Amino acid sequence: MKHIYNIYKVWLVVMAALVTACGVGPADDAEVDLLEGGEVEHTLVMYLMADNNLSGALYQNALAAEQGMVGALPQSRLVIYHDTSTSTNLYEVRYLPYGSGGEHIRYCRVLKSYPHQLSSTPTVMRTVMEDVLELAPSRSYGLVMAGHGSGWFPKPSSGTSYNEQKVAPEGGREYDFTPLMQWGETRYMGWDYVRDGQMDGTIVDESYISTAEIIEGLSPIHFDYIIFDACFMSSVEFLYDMRHAADYILASPVEILGCGLPYKEIVENLMSTEHDVRAIGDIVKDVYMRDNNFTSRKSLALAMIDCSKIDAVAEAVAKIYASTGATDCAELVAEKVDLTQVQVLDRMRPAAFYDLEDFVCQLTDDEVLLADFRRALGEMVVENTHTKDIYSLGYTPDGDIFGYDDIESKVGGELSLCGVSSYLPRSAAPVTLKNYLSTAWARKIYGLD
Repeated sequence: MKHIYNIYKVWLVVMAALVTACGVGPADDAEVDLLEGGEVEHTLVMYLMADNNLSGALYQNALAAEQGMVGALPQSRLVIYHDTSTSTNLYEVRYLPYGSGGEHIRYCRVLKSYPHQLSSTPTVMRTVMEDVLELAPSRSYGLVMAGHGSGWFPKPSSGTSYNEQKVAPEGGREYDFTPLMQWGETRYMGWDYVRDGQMDGTIVDESYISTAEIIEGLSPIHFDYIIFDACFMSSVEFLYDMRHAADYILASPVEILGCGLPYKEIVENLMSTEHDVRAIGDIVKDVYMRDNNFTSRKSLALAMIDCSKIDAVAEAVAKIYASTGATDCAELVAEKVDLTQVQVLDRMRPAAFYDLEDFVCQLTDDEVLLADFRRALGEMVVENTHTKDIYSLGYTPDGDIFGYDDIESKVGGELSLCGVSSYLPRSAAPVTLKNYLSTAWARKIYGLD
């Protein structure tokens, strides 16, 4: 791409000369200096794991993000790591202004090309982040991680297949996310594969990535914000683990439609000197609701999380659990929680994600403890938006799909979401329960440490 880079330098000089002849004046020296790869004020990194059934949607997301760079501050850059079935590149895009008429010149260069690799591994992710630091120096960074996602749920363990890890004693699967991953029209994080030759070839290698591995992979950079454009990532168990990786996290407690987020509309906001992340949820909802061309389904739930406030929520929930005197969290849920009064956030059978506030508020009648919890939750969830209906894929533990539809169960007749999901521990799913109780969130709130 070096020849393209040189073409744009020449093009910039030519256009500057033409504009000067019109009496407007040459391009600012600072704008030309930006072409040399120096440090900028802010860089948005998009990590697109597109070597799967979301490849077309993620390609469109990359194009939309590039379009969003028009009008962004010259002291900002967009860097995209795009892993597809045919190539894997880290490239930079900026639109540099010239003249006084609002015109922009597209500037693009490949920073690094990689061999075909599994991007949902901590080693690859860490290498990419280190390359970003070296090749795209910036005073601050934001991140979009787009692909498939399953909240806190564990990836397949070494030597154990995905289905075997979820097998219950009676032989049925406790939870099986495979239909979402392979056939759903929604997004689901960390499924990446390598095919043998062509796109329709045999899958010869595949990988998922755990929460701990995401943290390891992202560790070279502390981000101002991380946007998870994937299903179910506003999971309190996942957010608790991620609380030191960024100042803010934008994620969804439900499924995200395959088209993803409207990057053209939000990138300029992210590139501003303030990059007002709190406004993103409303921007996205406005696009979803007004633009019939963007998506025919009006289904969206997003929450902006202040990561510095997550510990306070954990403390409040831990106090509530301790006040019950329970020694077994699964037994407490079975005895005390009325599931018909806890909003489910998916159409799986059984459900895997529940509204955190609905769940916790059934554990105690102590108004002081509940007030402390609600206050902490309100400070953690600084922005919360959702449509009146949430689209979801329904299927049984055996993986049988029973349809695409809106979530049927609405507590009180309409959806009211706090923006964060929680798993409800249950003894009927012993394999999942064992994994859940090993999470840092569960160890904290149930006093297991």
